[in-house]
Order: sequence, then structure tokens, then C-alpha cells
Amino acid sequence: MGRFSKSKAARLRNLRRGGSLPASLAARAPPRASTPPPPPPLPVSPPPLLPVSPPQPAANTSSAAPSTSPPPRTSSPPPSTSSKPTPAAKHSLDIRRELVKDFLPTSPPDNTNNYIGCVESLQELLVEAICRHCFNPFTLNISPNSLSTSLAVGCTSCTYVKHLGDRTTHTVGGQASKLRENNTKIVHEALNNNLGRAGINRVVSTLGFEPFTEGKFTGHSHWLYKEMDVYFAARRQECIAGVRRFYAKSNILPDPTNDLLDIVVSYDGTWMTRGHTSHIGVGIIIEVDTGMVIDFEVLSNFCQVCHTREKKKLPFTPEWQQAHSPRCNKNFNGTASAMESEAACRLWRRSTTLGLRYTTFVGDGDSSTYKAVKDLNPYDVPVVKEECVNHVSKRLGTRLRKLKKELSTSITTKTGKEVRRSVLGGAGQLTDKVIDTMTSYYGRAVRGDPKKPYSDTNEMSTAIWASYLHAISTDEEPRHHFCPASADSWCFFRRADFNPDEPRRKHSQKPGYFSKIPKKNRIHITKVYTDLTSRDLLSKCLKGRTQNANESLHSKVWQKVAKHKFAGKCRVNYTLQMVTLEHNIGFHDSYFLGHLGFGMSPSKSSNLVILDKECDRSFRRSSTGTTGQQKRKRKEGKDESAYGAGVF
Repeated sequence: MGRFSKSKAARLRNLRRGGSLPASLAARAPPRASTPPPPPPLPVSPPPLLPVSPPQPAANTSSAAPSTSPPPRTSSPPPSTSSKPTPAAKHSLDIRRELVKDFLPTSPPDNTNNYIGCVESLQELLVEAICRHCFNPFTLNISPNSLSTSLAVGCTSCTYVKHLGDRTTHTVGGQASKLRENNTKIVHEALNNNLGRAGINRVVSTLGFEPFTEGKFTGHSHWLYKEMDVYFAARRQECIAGVRRFYAKSNILPDPTNDLLDIVVSYDGTWMTRGHTSHIGVGIIIEVDTGMVIDFEVLSNFCQVCHTREKKKLPFTPEWQQAHSPRCNKNFNGTASAMESEAACRLWRRSTTLGLRYTTFVGDGDSSTYKAVKDLNPYDVPVVKEECVNHVSKRLGTRLRKLKKELSTSITTKTGKEVRRSVLGGAGQLTDKVIDTMTSYYGRAVRGDPKKPYSDTNEMSTAIWASYLHAISTDEEPRHHFCPASADSWCFFRRADFNPDEPRRKHSQKPGYFSKIPKKNRIHITKVYTDLTSRDLLSKCLKGRTQNANESLHSKVWQKVAKHKFAGKCRVNYTLQMVTLEHNIGFHDSYFLGHLGFGMSPSKSSNLVILDKECDRSFRRSSTGTTGQQKRKRKEGKDESAYGAGVF
């Protein structure tokens, strides 16, 4: 019975998987009814769009022609920014992951049998051992060397000696190095994780090992700096080759005369310390579509060695300067505020050595950087600047706060004290809450809907003026002709036109944010909106590009090099190289210690894979806005009525 049931169950499973009946049952089984194919999906037509009148300012009345897909072309001056942008089909992270598949993988040797043991236990074990030559006991000789302590087991009678411990030499690029493996690893982690010599000395002294001297730590550091320069240069060429392949797939080819490829990049500067007194500044170039970090420049106007020598009033002889020049950390003589534009000039000047031309770059509102690059004129084509929409969206708040501060008058209080009060201040006027709200509306209008990008500046200008005119509307003067007309419109006035059963709400029930401001004062606010809806400004925001990748990279760098601790140019440059490789290629595939010939334990390999997954998840959440949505949901879901005055 059991055999029959098992066979029957097997036949049923075979039928569920789409198999055929056995020959004995096929003759008795009725024929299967053929299932007709599903009908094709009905075409879904987009809802009709109601015509929206363009805004009244003359600068925004002309309409741009719709863009067409261009044929395969070579690199040339970038097209007009008023053309309709093409939304990216893939996430920049997915593009990078596809490009790095063709890179040469880093395959470090296995390093499973690398442990830190207890010498006392080893001594107890040697008491039970004898020499195989003379049958006498062994002795243990210890040579302290930080984490790479050497042990030598020798016979008390004969000359037999066996050396234990870390490897003395390893090969890098065909050349042997005498640096110990464990010491080099811990110095690398100290440089890459904001520990420094004092941090690892606390760790090794707690474990009972010899601490690192300043000379030993400096020697390991400079050797790592040198090897990282070689490794980073090779991996960066792979990243640039990946970017060229991506542009080739998009039918954008290099200039046949000089093999230079025109790319779109985002550029931003950052400083090690806040304020205008930082000694170190960094400028970073990132390709916009792939998110690949192409190049960076570290500027420093301070050298600790030179400063110490000057403090001790020692002479700067030509012999000393020639010997110190290769390791001097000072490569810039200007102020901190001039570092961003100087770094940009250096990056644009050497871009041709990488086979690239940065003909379009996304920047913030800092005009000094663009002016410096424009005056440099590094190519035979002009460099076009596009605005970061996140920075542009904050301009309204800055202008309104400045306007509120400027429009002030002197009044006398009841106590006889003379103070200055803003004409636009007070209840129902231009308060900070109103400024923040209208700034957010302006930012939404500038960014637009990623699924339905703007075709020209008129659409963006209409969306901006809609929020302003909606805010000044009253029952006597409703101004909603720019508000979207649909049944689900955010404007209650236009929404009521499509819902006759819903009573139209009066403006007096919920006045607009600007409706109570007198008209004579509202003229100044209108002028601010006119300036921020200029055709020149909005044309640079049409493609909706941002500097989010640069800002994200800045935070990663300063997490590894703390702003409250001193670090030299070489240390910051080393950290930037590590962060760039981790960003472009990933933690696991860019394992620098594997290039040095050191092994990778299974635990280290799994840890790097976990870091890659966590980095990918956080990058996707930040780019899609999921993090902010989850925070709002958690806040809305909290029960805030657990306590209240007089509740119980």
C-alpha cells in the first residue's frame, strides 16, 4: 500500500510540473483541454493634459523645440541645456557594478593560519618536547617587534634553531619588502580608520605587544603611500576605460583627432576643518551617469616639518630643501577659500592626460570656480555649467531671509528703547515657517517629477509661479490659473472644478501664506521670484542633476579622517584613494592588502562582502528617498496620546 501511494504521489508531482502521463494511464485519461492564450493587454493611453498658459514674464514665454534622438556622434560641445533630458534607464550603482565586472579581480592568497598566540602556553608545550638530534630540551627566544614578534626555538646543546612568527619578507610588484605582515596590516587600518599611531599603540599595548615608535610607524606609512599610488593609478585606468565603454554604448565616441572623450561631471570642494582657516582642501570629479570617481586633488598650505623647523629658527638651506621637497606636505600657498577654484583648475588642466574632457560640469552656486575654469580655457570647446537643483532650491529661503532683514525700520518700545523691526515680520507675515514652507514648494517645482521631466523652462517656470500665485490668492482675487487642473490636483480651487459634489472652500478658511502681506511689501517678494525664475537659471536645472554623489563621498572621507584631529596631506590623499576604490569597485574587489601579497582570511572576505551589501542598500535608500519616507511613517505611527495634562 505504501509503495502504491508513493508511486501515485510521484505521478501527481510529475503532472503538476507539466510532465506527461505514463503509457498505461495515457490511454484511459481524457484529453487535456487546451487553454487559450491570454488576450493581449489593452493599450493604455495617457490622460489628456489640459493646456497651461505660460507665465507672464517675457523671459519665459518662448517654447523650446522638442529634442530628437541624435545619431552616433563624436565628442563635441554639449548640446543646449534647454533640450529635453533623457531619464536614466538604470541606477548609477547598477551601471558601476556592470562596468567593474570586466576589471581584473584582486585574488589575495589564503591567510587562514595567521594567529596571535600566547607565549606562555608555547613555553609549557616546549617543556614536553626534545631535540630529535641530541634528545635535549628546547629553549624559546623572543624578539619583540610589535604585532610581528619573532620566536626562535633552539636546542640547549646542539646548533638546531627553528624560527617562528610573521613572515619577514613579501613580494610586491616583483620586489621584496622587509616589512612584517601584521605590522603593515595594523598600520594600514590605523591610516584608514582614524586611529593613528596613538590609537594602535593603545591596542597593541593592551594585548601585551611592543608599541610602535614614531620612526617605525612613519616608515610603514610612507611605504604604504608609495604602493598605494602605483595601485590606485592602475585601478583608475580601469575605471576610466569602463566610463568610455559606457559612453560608447550611448553612441558618444571620442574625438577622432585626439581620442579625447567629452563627459559630464559633477565637481565640489570640501575642507578638512570648518570655517575659512582649514589647511587642507579637496576637490573631487565624479562622472554623473555612472557615478565613477574620476580624479581628485588634495591641497595643503601647511607642512608640519617646515613649521617645526621655522619654529626652531633653523636655516632652510638649499640642500635641506632639496632633500625635503619630495615629502613636503605644502603644495599650495593661497588661503582656504581659494582652494576649491585652484583644485578645479588643476583637475581640468590634467584631464587630457586621462583621455577625457570635462565639457559639462554640475556645480553649486559658487561662481568663482566656474569663472576660474572658464578663464583657464583648457580645451578648444567651451565648458558649460549646470546647476545642482538641491542648491538652487535653497536660494529662495536665502533671498527671503535677506529681504526680511533689509526691510526693517526703527521703532521705539514702551520702555523708550529704540530697536529695529522688520516690516515683513510678525504674525501672518513673512515668518520663518512661511519661508521654509515656500522654499520647499519652490524646491519641488524645480526638481519636478522624475517620471515626467520638464520639456522646457516654461513648464518649470509655470510650476514655480503656481505656488506663489496660489499663496497670494484671496476670495476677492483668486489667482489659480497656473495651478494644475485635475481631479487630484493639490490646489483645492482647481480640484473643485472636477468635483461638483464637493463644496468649494473659501480662501478665508485657510488663507494663503502670502495673502495677508500688504501689496506694497509683496512687490519685493515678487521681484525675488522673478529673479529665481529667469530663463538662464532654469535652463541649467532642466536635467535635474545634483551633487549628491560628491556630498556622499565627502562624508565617507571625513569619517575616516576626523576633522578634530590633525592629519597631513599624504594621510588625506591615502584615505581618498581608498574611499575612491571602495566607491568605484567595492570593498572586496579593491582589497589593497591583497595587492601587497598579504592573504585574506575567510572572516575578512565575508566582512568585506557584508560591507559591500550594506553600502549598496544605504546608497539606494538615499537616492530613492526611502529613508525619509520610513522616518515619516514611523513618526506618524507613534501614539503620541500616551500622556497628556489632565488625561488620567
